[in-house]
Amino acid sequence: MVRGFYTLASGMITQNRVLDVISNNISNADTVGFKKSDMTTKAFGDLLIERVKNGSRTPIGHTTLMNTVDKTYTDYSQGGLNQTGRTLDFAINGSGFFGVQTDSGTVYTRSGSFNVDSDGYLVLKGKGRVLGRNGLIRPGTDDITSDDAGNILADGKNVGQIAVYTFADEDALKTTGEGVYTGGNAVLLNNPKVLWKYTEGSNVDMAQEMTNAISSQRELQSCSQALKMYDQILDEATTQIGKI
Repeated sequence: MVRGFYTLASGMITQNRVLDVISNNISNADTVGFKKSDMTTKAFGDLLIERVKNGSRTPIGHTTLMNTVDKTYTDYSQGGLNQTGRTLDFAINGSGFFGVQTDSGTVYTRSGSFNVDSDGYLVLKGKGRVLGRNGLIRPGTDDITSDDAGNILADGKNVGQIAVYTFADEDALKTTGEGVYTGGNAVLLNNPKVLWKYTEGSNVDMAQEMTNAISSQRELQSCSQALKMYDQILDEATTQIGKI
């Protein structure tokens, strides 16, 4: 009986965590360069069940008291490429990340919806200044042109090439929210494919996320209803025992 409480309670906790991940994906479905997250679960507390008869033990098999969250991971597959016509919009076609210099260090993102700050530097709004292959990029104006390697020209002069970084293990990156990541051992990507006047959309599939949300909610409700039944049965059992 108590084993059922463990199993159902762990199921409810796990499904709540799954719904948190799904909710975050859905809320960022329109965030430029956002990468969706997913979650895996694992069995916790493996038990060996045996049949005991006349002093002998016969193994029956293994069971577990509960399931629990194993890990949350990010899906870095590319989102859709959207032509915007805006001169400060860029997208990476293929692997790689833009680098942004912040007050707390360099962060990496697939979001290339840039602006020019009051000092004329190319920036990712609310984050920091965009890194070029040879330092910060200062076009001084939003009247720029760019080639497919990320070389930016302002007033006919090359003001810098947008740096694109890659990582040997993208799973080691840590998200800081809104499609921005931190990580070490970044390597400049040679011959990147940078699209000008494009942005990359999120890779969230809304139909799939809604289906996952409905499935998770149903499982959560099932666990909750079964838990109430266990509670009622246990209450009835203890009441009847008390009358004996």
